[in-house]
Amino acid sequence: MRLLTPPLAVAVALAGLLAATNTTAAAADRGAKPSYRLDCDGDGKGSTCTVVATGKPRPHRVEEFVTTVRRGDQVWARDTLYSREGQVRSRPFVLPDKDVTVDVSVTSLPEKHVGTPLRLMAWNLFVGGTFDRKETTGENLTQMIDYMNEVNPDILFVVEGYGSGQKILDGLNAGRAEGDRFTGVQLTTPEDYSHNGDNLWLYTKLKVEKVYPRYADADIDSFNIGGARLGLPNGKHVHAFSLWTWHDGWAYGDTHDAAVQNTHGLPRTKTDEQILEGDNLRRVAMGKAILEKAIPSFIGDDDAPVLMGGDLNAQSHLDWSEQFADAPGHGGVVLPWPYTKLYTDAGFMDTFRYANADAGMYPGRTWSPFHGMGAIPGRIDYVFARGKDVRILGSRADIRRLPRHQQTPLDPQYPFYSDHGSVITDILVRGKGTGPDREPVTEEPGKGRHIWPTEPVGRRIPPAELKAAASTFKPGVGDPRNAIDGKLTTDFHSDYPVVPPQPHTITVDLGRVRELSAVRFQPKLRTNMNGTILKGMVQVSDDGITFRDVTAVEWPRMTAPNDVSLQGISARYIRLRSDYGIGGASALAEIIPYEKA
Repeated sequence: MRLLTPPLAVAVALAGLLAATNTTAAAADRGAKPSYRLDCDGDGKGSTCTVVATGKPRPHRVEEFVTTVRRGDQVWARDTLYSREGQVRSRPFVLPDKDVTVDVSVTSLPEKHVGTPLRLMAWNLFVGGTFDRKETTGENLTQMIDYMNEVNPDILFVVEGYGSGQKILDGLNAGRAEGDRFTGVQLTTPEDYSHNGDNLWLYTKLKVEKVYPRYADADIDSFNIGGARLGLPNGKHVHAFSLWTWHDGWAYGDTHDAAVQNTHGLPRTKTDEQILEGDNLRRVAMGKAILEKAIPSFIGDDDAPVLMGGDLNAQSHLDWSEQFADAPGHGGVVLPWPYTKLYTDAGFMDTFRYANADAGMYPGRTWSPFHGMGAIPGRIDYVFARGKDVRILGSRADIRRLPRHQQTPLDPQYPFYSDHGSVITDILVRGKGTGPDREPVTEEPGKGRHIWPTEPVGRRIPPAELKAAASTFKPGVGDPRNAIDGKLTTDFHSDYPVVPPQPHTITVDLGRVRELSAVRFQPKLRTNMNGTILKGMVQVSDDGITFRDVTAVEWPRMTAPNDVSLQGISARYIRLRSDYGIGGASALAEIIPYEKA
């Protein structure tokens, strides 16, 4: 975002922070002197703070505040906020160190010349909301459209429309009043979807002034980009494009493996350089074609805002910088991804990361609520914006069904409406208009952030003292002994390809009755999370015949270990009954029992 006024930059030492203010002038209009203070719940690193900024309210004016929190050249928080009362409060952020710099700027605007608010939404629908045609009832698509209406975007960028495009348009418009209806534009043309499907769609409440013609060269075609010029209510316009780029050179999988290997001291299967080379297989060439050829051919020299959204199958260079090497799930990995950097270099803002600057506090996971969230923040879906008049108000990533849909039979198997999370961003296009008309979306701090818990209390029982048996297992590769061998790279797995119906059980013999403290169940550490146990019952026994229930468990679709307290329990056998696992299977890397020291 371009600051229109000189920023106020003040280094803040946390001694006496809660009472600190500064009143240096930083506004375009003479006489407006903003001040600010930090409200924190502590007095040092790790405190949660907000910036409270105060300007000078005037009749028939709106003040635009921009607050930025930095440590050196690293941005940790930023907000763009509007007020008629002359005071704003930023979203909470976690203080990265005792000394930070807070930049505050304010611009006073005529109340009818603030700008036009727009809500943008980007989403890969997993074959038109059918989970690759495995969900055949149509109920998921119905709930998906209900969710879209709940979000109520002004522009919706869709990937993998795949036969559902008209149904989505009809569902979006059902019961809507004139003036609030959507237009749907199928962007992928028959030349490009004959073997795959009608991939890209664009839905919008704005006036579609022009649909751009198919672009195709050696690297991209309408399966990868398409768009339209959309008219704003104030007579101006924006350019909007849906995007999809190739999945070869799997950025998520290679990064996942590297972070896991670093975290656990395992040999690396790929160097950083080999991982980054995945972007160069196809994505970099596609990005250059999109940014240097296709978009210029559509918009020419027009400097109106350009808005884009879609599934890039790419990790962000902003997330995997040195700044966040020690963030949860990153494992010290630093990867300057070349593909997403192309968009930054072309002047585009990654709106989610712009609004949520701290990649540790706001990982923004979009991959994968269905296949499993793995060990790292998989953020591969994006909303981009470019333009001197664009302001980012807020952004979030959704990975869970609406509460009313969580009570339906689809939820256990399909916790979200797609295998991708959606990205939702509120922006303002400065100009004629009264400004924001609804509360901007916000990301929940810390959502999916905690990757690896501390080790349970007690003495870890050595693998040599354990035996294991299971009700079902794949001979060799899935042997239950793999769950007690002390190796994170081997797994117990129920039999396949024909999987016996759940529940499945795996039982660990501790060799003798012991006074226990806890047991750790370590899911598979692979990107293929099939069999990851989501619901079950932990049981114990003294004789291996009669088992008693200890606690029912419900675990997330992640590779982080799940710990169960066994304080006050004596037993020789520990059993996990797997009532539900991803794909109807059951799998574990390790079962680690602890006894009272």
